[in-house]
Amino acid sequence: MNVVFTIVLIAVIAVSGIMTYITLSLNTKSDGIGAAITGASDSYRGAVGVEEQKRKLLGNLGYTFGVLCLLYTIFETYL
Repeated sequence: MNVVFTIVLIAVIAVSGIMTYITLSLNTKSDGIGAAITGASDSYRGAVGVEEQKRKLLGNLGYTFGVLCLLYTIFETYL
């Protein structure tokens, strides 16, 4: 089980790094620093193309990160 524990830990680190990279690469120049931190936008018209794909990927990675952290906690606690 030590191998599975290590694989989950590496996956958590990788997913968090990818999430950080995508978050920093999102286009929030016109929204200001407040929107960059909170994710809010005053003039939301629906992002198209690459920005929308990045946001969807970021959401999916967030769910994946949550599941991986749950698995990591279970493995650490009970194994």
